[in-house]
Amino acid sequence: MNTHTIKGQMPTAAIEDLKELAARAEFKKLLYVPVINWVLIISCLLSLMAWFYLSTEWLAGNLSAWWLTLLSTYTFFIFILTVHEASHLVLSRNRWVNDILGTLLTCIPYPQLPIVQFRHQHLTHHRDTCGVEDPDDYLYQGVWLTRMFKIFTHDFYWCYWSFCNRDSAPKSTNVINLLSMSIYISVLVLGFTSAYWYEFLMLYVIPQRIGFFVAILMFAYVQHPPQKCSVKEQSPFMTTSIIRGFDSPFATVYFGQNRHLIHHLYPNMPIYRNWQAWQLGKDVFERQNLANIGIDAEKFTQLNRQNQELYKQVQQDIDAQNQDMQSYLYVTITAVEQVAQGINSYTFEPNETAQSLPEFEPGAHIDVEVADGIVRQYSLCNDYQQSNCYQIAVQCEENGRGGSKLLHQTFKVGQVVKISKPRNLFALKPASNVLLFAGGIGITPMLAMAWKLHHQRTPFELHYCFASDNKWAFKQQWSSLPFANNINVYIDDDRDIAALNAEQVLSADTTANVYVCGPEGFMNYIESSAQTAGVAEEKFNKESFTGAEQGDVNANKEFTLKVTGHEQEFLIPKDKSIIQVLKENDIFVPMSCENGVCGTCKCKIKSGEVEHKDMVLNTNEHQEQKLFTPCVTRATTKTLEISF
Repeated sequence: MNTHTIKGQMPTAAIEDLKELAARAEFKKLLYVPVINWVLIISCLLSLMAWFYLSTEWLAGNLSAWWLTLLSTYTFFIFILTVHEASHLVLSRNRWVNDILGTLLTCIPYPQLPIVQFRHQHLTHHRDTCGVEDPDDYLYQGVWLTRMFKIFTHDFYWCYWSFCNRDSAPKSTNVINLLSMSIYISVLVLGFTSAYWYEFLMLYVIPQRIGFFVAILMFAYVQHPPQKCSVKEQSPFMTTSIIRGFDSPFATVYFGQNRHLIHHLYPNMPIYRNWQAWQLGKDVFERQNLANIGIDAEKFTQLNRQNQELYKQVQQDIDAQNQDMQSYLYVTITAVEQVAQGINSYTFEPNETAQSLPEFEPGAHIDVEVADGIVRQYSLCNDYQQSNCYQIAVQCEENGRGGSKLLHQTFKVGQVVKISKPRNLFALKPASNVLLFAGGIGITPMLAMAWKLHHQRTPFELHYCFASDNKWAFKQQWSSLPFANNINVYIDDDRDIAALNAEQVLSADTTANVYVCGPEGFMNYIESSAQTAGVAEEKFNKESFTGAEQGDVNANKEFTLKVTGHEQEFLIPKDKSIIQVLKENDIFVPMSCENGVCGTCKCKIKSGEVEHKDMVLNTNEHQEQKLFTPCVTRATTKTLEISF
């Protein structure tokens, strides 16, 4: 696999593995932040109730000091989880609700850890795990006894660290930092100088310190050993260690954090879903370089190596097969026809009389050499039984990378073109009934599929959506198609034609195999509708496009960025992302992967338009909540205003 590394980014191979996970429907569901994170809120409320109950039982003499300390410690551990989750904005999808609720739930057990202050230092840890700016790096310095003392008192160091790094945080965060620590110190002074100092010690200080110790020991120390931790640019899967042994019980009481790696790869995933995420992505995780600790750690490390070798061999076999399949053919353009505004169809036939073109199956695509060094992929859209010819349809993208525009300008009848043999990553599966959904130029593979389903006499429906009547591809031939009665069309600007209600269509037959091709937003809409309708994951198929693709830098456009709360405007050049420019100007933005696969840096669009390129946010988050990822997404308008 390609392991090319760019400074400040993950290796390409790691990004591809994370994309593979994010593309899985069941895994992607785990990344969606709920409106209210009831799992953790209820856990926190129950912990508060348990703490008060344990206190009254001990005061009444019904509970020993040992049981009081043991059980109360776990309640304080839950409070730390609440602070931690709120710092990542996953206690609630609404930032204000998240911060206010997090503060109210944890202000009594941990007044020294206000959400906004903890967010500043904790997300810096995520951004620079094991690096020079990591505030948790302090824990690894000194002899063993010194390190243990640091774990007990790490919250005081966080306050000190935040004060030293106050220039990288808003002024309000610095004020809250100093105010909260002052309140906490006042509480300690008042508690220890009162007549009830012993009760204060037993009921508050000891369980708080031990609960904090357990959380920091497991989160920040045990799973981040410096001798095994490597920065994400080199090996993101080794930023934390995997705790082996007693997996299921440990995951239950520890909220899945024996796989703290999941949290570092996907910081915006609610923490209680981490263990489920590990199970769903185990095949991907177990072929990585993992730092294993605990029971039989070396056995698992050896297993990881074996899985890597096996996967490497499989990839080599696939690459060899693809290389054989991608041997090129020379064909002649025998027909060019405008089939819609901005869309031309091109028919290719053998360049030599004796030559024959390889057969293809619907869903297949070919590589087309547009010019020297410029190759683009296009789906075959004609009937697979059509004698010895290939047909593609190409939409001229004015704001694309230039390939389609050049093809429209240069491809003429009689011209000899270099293409690859067809290869199919989107093949039809045997089914008793099929639903096809096409958006815009995504009609091309769907037409080929419709032809085959027609020949096989397989019941099917084709639902085709496009922006306006002049964007209706192949409209002239539509009525003459032998399966015309199977087709429904939806025109966005025609109010007399109802918009596609995908959920209703899919609910009518949840046993049908579903295929979708089109723009990312369209595919996400169909996918979410399929999930709501109850379509099984294995029946849903879509043409895979590369998410989080930053593309050709030269194709980017400069734009002006405004940030709510900042008077200064920022020019975002072609060769820099929004997040890079903000970082250069000392504006703190939470971030982790910087490749659109984790969602940590998501911001809200106040005005302007963007072209979404992330792999984690869904249609609702893009369109309704106006969220986007500034690490890979760019504006399509001259000015973009955002808020954090």
